[in-house]
Amino acid sequence: MLCMTNFARRQVGAAELEGVESLDRSASHKSRDILRCDSFSHEACGREFTYWMRRVGYFTSSCWSAGENIAWGTGEYGTVRSIFVAWIHSPGHRENILGDFRQIGIGLQAGTLEGHGDARVWTQDFGSLC
Repeated sequence: MLCMTNFARRQVGAAELEGVESLDRSASHKSRDILRCDSFSHEACGREFTYWMRRVGYFTSSCWSAGENIAWGTGEYGTVRSIFVAWIHSPGHRENILGDFRQIGIGLQAGTLEGHGDARVWTQDFGSLC
């Protein structure tokens, strides 16, 4: 997923995003929340979308920006390629992928969502610190 994201950024002349371990943890927790609460939402389990970014200690200054993409699918619709293509063709998701962020974390969790036992839930957490 990181390779596809950075390839898309290079195509438009944007700098590559740096993978950050704390954002990977944040994104993984978000995907897990979506499954645990059976709630496909940026506010899964009643938490604001930045909850896990704060919890893992990503925000080390009072000046930051953040964004998030979430998606899920089963079978071929849950693959890296399928999810990325859906995101890049969606204006809001595309804006996050190609936007002014400097760092990224990617999470993937598999489980049951909305009655589908083979769901794969993807999260991209984007951030920049001033």
